[in-house]
Amino acid sequence: MIEIVARPEIEPKTPLAERLRQVRRSLGDVERDEFANLVRISKNTLAHYERGERTPDADVLRHYSERCNVDMNWLITGDGEPFQVRGAEGQLRAIGSSDLDHPNFVRLPVFSDVQASAGPGAVPISERANNVIAFDRKFLRDQGGNPERCSIIFARGTSMKPTIPDGSILVVDHSQRDVAHGCIYVFNVCDQLLVKRARWRMDGRLELVSDNLDENYPVETFGPDAVDELRVVGRVVYFCRTP
Repeated sequence: MIEIVARPEIEPKTPLAERLRQVRRSLGDVERDEFANLVRISKNTLAHYERGERTPDADVLRHYSERCNVDMNWLITGDGEPFQVRGAEGQLRAIGSSDLDHPNFVRLPVFSDVQASAGPGAVPISERANNVIAFDRKFLRDQGGNPERCSIIFARGTSMKPTIPDGSILVVDHSQRDVAHGCIYVFNVCDQLLVKRARWRMDGRLELVSDNLDENYPVETFGPDAVDELRVVGRVVYFCRTP
């Protein structure tokens, strides 16, 4: 009998490579292809960066900082704290371990296995949180969210571009299930997750609309009799994307 053993990961050759790998693992140890989409590089390029075989340029480091809330100074030098949160005025600042238990911050569960599709529906893979990310409570309230009822999932697909690019991190408020016209929600449609903009019609039907006008994404329409097909997971109150 032949035993198949997984090939071990190559240890990083440089401190920068170790920090790059630490970022991905801190977000729930997401798969390389998923994380590569998030920072706008290929899976193979990410592997080279994390092994220290290549050095990322300034644009790649900026994507890490903006899309993963990573402190740029820590990423480059290793000094300070790795992650950032938005403070009461909305500015980014470094987050330390002491912040996690501070009453001004809330730990949001990260479901890195769960993807809300901005395209064809994505089937939920897991409902167990892989990690937590601390957010300032006031910042979430300023976005219209309930800090105690929010979680983080990932968007996949291009139907919500340019508003929500592929690979964006979504903060979803699960307490907001009464659908408001024009807002963006995560819907469960026949056990598939979709992130769409809600639009009410005059006849009382609900339309799930894509923001991408360059591609011919269909509008899905639901009437009062479709209650068994459509469930509101929550409203998207914040998302991380490249400006």
